[in-house]
Amino acid sequence: MLKVFGFVKRNPRLTHDDYRAGHVGYHNSFGRRLNNIRGYLLNVASNTPVTASLGTDLVMRLTRNEPEDFDTQWDGWGQLMFDTLEDYLAARTPARDYPGLNGLQMDPMVGKVGDDFNELYAGSPFQFHVDETISQPVVRPERKLFKLVQFGQRPADMPLALFRAYWTGRYAQLARTLPGLRGLVINFRTPLDVMTHFFAPDSEGFTPDGVKRREHFYAQWDGMAEYWFDCAGDFAHARNSSAFALLDELEKTLFDRVFYREVDETVAVLPKRDPAPEFYHR
Repeated sequence: MLKVFGFVKRNPRLTHDDYRAGHVGYHNSFGRRLNNIRGYLLNVASNTPVTASLGTDLVMRLTRNEPEDFDTQWDGWGQLMFDTLEDYLAARTPARDYPGLNGLQMDPMVGKVGDDFNELYAGSPFQFHVDETISQPVVRPERKLFKLVQFGQRPADMPLALFRAYWTGRYAQLARTLPGLRGLVINFRTPLDVMTHFFAPDSEGFTPDGVKRREHFYAQWDGMAEYWFDCAGDFAHARNSSAFALLDELEKTLFDRVFYREVDETVAVLPKRDPAPEFYHR
């Protein structure tokens, strides 16, 4: 399974809520129709500060070396899943799913994903491949869940492989026992190039300024964990209890930088990791 994240910054002409409506509505209506897509989630930065959801004291205790300009660099990110890199690179082609007089016809607008990039975003998405560890499979009820994202960066003297082993090992084994947890997935950015051949060669992301923006964003974290709970209180109550004090101690060694954000998740295509049938319909 190929999993790609794309962080985006809204066009300055749009308010955050305008961006949310445009991305969840118009853009997602085309993104979910990408050829051979196997999963599509959209995460939009919540209007509720994480300090309001979890409490200022808890957030301050769990946060270390948070970047000052982090929230100026993004408003949301999409998660795209495909069986292979080849499927992903071929996804932006006309899709045969438009009903016409002669049955299903090819729709070229799917390949353009709505053709709204310049109006919806400020510059190109920061698109990158991630290697995921599913510590707790996500179980979604038919209602909105509280989704919390933990961004982490390793100490300079800790090899990335060891950092991953610690985070997905002892730390995740304890974190997955948090009461009320509905899912825990830990993602690590890889060097696989998923922008070339997916975006046009003249896209802003390939300019010197675009590369500089992207590298600055990447330099602020090494991995990100997605947590799903019934409510924010479940996480706050657990992390304030003595039963999970060991997580605080592990974080002192594991993270040189760690901080949290609440996001609102829209499931456009429910992730499907099993093999696709011969005729696959989203």
